[in-house]
Amino acid sequence: MAETKFETIEPKILYFGTPVAVVSSLNEDGETNIAPMSSFWALGWTFLLGINEATKTADNLRRDPECVVNLPAPEMWRQVETLAPLTAKNPVPEIKAKSKYHYEPDKFQAAALTPVPSELVKPARVRECPIQMEARVRAIHQLGGERLQLIGGAIGAEIEILRVHAASDLIFEGHHINPAKWSPLIYNFRHYYRLAPDELGKTFRAEV
Repeated sequence: MAETKFETIEPKILYFGTPVAVVSSLNEDGETNIAPMSSFWALGWTFLLGINEATKTADNLRRDPECVVNLPAPEMWRQVETLAPLTAKNPVPEIKAKSKYHYEPDKFQAAALTPVPSELVKPARVRECPIQMEARVRAIHQLGGERLQLIGGAIGAEIEILRVHAASDLIFEGHHINPAKWSPLIYNFRHYYRLAPDELGKTFRAEV
């Protein structure tokens, strides 16, 4: 076997295949804003959301600490991409305007998505997303790093999931998401993917 050679590189981003979410938050007028994100991770029922400082989502979570983390199916990538260049901030922040973002007050309509009332929080869920998780913000952390400052800075929103809604055909034995039927939309170096269908194996803690 040939020896692997390595090179030192400086990629602009480090998205080594991360799930995509559409986060619902509450605007000042009580309407729901939705925005796609690809920087988050979960530990138990606690999530950490990585959010650009210049976004409406960051403003909303600071003012009204509730949200919904909606997980789109891979087939929804075009709707996610429709949301990607939109912002509910008016005027559009200069750093976003330079990246060709534009103002859109009704993102549900723009992306052909449907709001549905949540049960425990004020922001609406996204009906088309197969998994919807209502949450409350527990803390907001200012994130450091010189490269983050180049995009206007970022925050880490620590949230606690309060309630999970899942499409019935994804549920196994009442309370489990069946990994054989669920595939998240994956953001891999600014390209959209789904999980490969072939399972490699499972951990000793797997319940399905």
